[in-house]
Amino acid sequence: MPTIKKCAEATINKPARDIWAIIGSFTDIAWIPGSEEAHATMNGDLRTVSRDAWDKIGFSLTQRLTHHDDETFTYSYVLPEPVSFEKIVGRPLIAHAIDGTLKVTPLSDTKSHVTWELETEDFLIDGAFKEYQKALDTVKERMEG
Repeated sequence: MPTIKKCAEATINKPARDIWAIIGSFTDIAWIPGSEEAHATMNGDLRTVSRDAWDKIGFSLTQRLTHHDDETFTYSYVLPEPVSFEKIVGRPLIAHAIDGTLKVTPLSDTKSHVTWELETEDFLIDGAFKEYQKALDTVKERMEG
């Protein structure tokens, strides 16, 4: 199944290092809205995310960290193996990619541009993109007051 790319983005009136301090950990997903019921664990370079509702049906999502750089404020990840969403959507839909790159680019000493690139299958792209954009919008709102 072909994949589609989208990019969530936000310009935030804060230094890149301050933003990265909040969003730069691959394991800490607390900054993402809706993550209150989510649990992220690391095993080497693999992050597994589960949610209370997913636990009840035996579903979790594992992604492999492929790049992390605190100097350039960037990390990237890939789906290490296909994952079935049948338990979530009730149909046999398989994702072969849920790949992304999160990057904070300084624009000045007090302003930064954040991008969160996503590549995945068409049945996931719109919902995932909305979640990514909402996460960046929420960070902007919280940091700028």
